[in-house]
Amino acid sequence: MSETDLSPEEIELVRTYVDIPPGLAMGRIDVQRAKIAKAVGGWFRKEGQGLYKIITERHRRIR
Repeated sequence: MSETDLSPEEIELVRTYVDIPPGLAMGRIDVQRAKIAKAVGGWFRKEGQGLYKIITERHRRIR
């Protein structure tokens, strides 16, 4: 699945709540993780395909 398979709203949600390093694709699982992060007030860092680190800090460092 590629980023183009996601709606603009889903892409924005993922960009807000999931830190994805260069070289890793955005997909449907990232949308699910973003919804969870939004609900609990945290965010996720994608470490690899299907691997995520849960970040519980309230404030995310701006890149």
